[in-house]
Amino acid sequence: MERRFVETIKVYDGQFCHPAYHERRARATALAVFGCSLDWDLSGWAIPDELLRGLVKCRVVYDTMVREVTFTPYVFRQIASLRLVEGEGIDYAFKSTDRSGLERLLALREGCDDVLIVRRGMITDTSFSNVVLEDATGLYTPDTFLLDGTCRRRLIDEGDVQVRSIPVTELSRYDRLYLVNAMIGLEDNVSLPTDAVRY
Repeated sequence: MERRFVETIKVYDGQFCHPAYHERRARATALAVFGCSLDWDLSGWAIPDELLRGLVKCRVVYDTMVREVTFTPYVFRQIASLRLVEGEGIDYAFKSTDRSGLERLLALREGCDDVLIVRRGMITDTSFSNVVLEDATGLYTPDTFLLDGTCRRRLIDEGDVQVRSIPVTELSRYDRLYLVNAMIGLEDNVSLPTDAVRY
């Protein structure tokens, strides 16, 4: 099966947001998986005129080269509940177009809006985002992530979030859980209280 990977880039009012983080990860992925340098040039990616206003998702599919670039309007998901699921065998270290492992876990959500994946007793990610947990002392993201997301990495680099080991047994010590990814920042407040996480 062909291995292909994807970058999802936030575009707001016709401007690519934080493109350097995406380019860095895509180039690192191509080098690690294929042993090659990736030709990555945003200047050649034309945003359709009708999508030059508002929030837009740019989806870039690549392997040894960029294969497809698409633009679609973005609407935030409503996440009011998460189901804790065990993801012991899952590996999503690279942002692949093959999400079958994540989809298998998502099928276990039992009426919840998404899943919160646990490996070896440690909190990782949801099926589509990294997580940030808040308590009275600050904001923390697990050191046991599945995918080192670009938003997660930027929040750490900018000092807004600290990395911490977060066992599932300590989830209740936190007040709130935020979902973050390339399209969703902390400021968007896609979040829920930790007591909305179902066991």
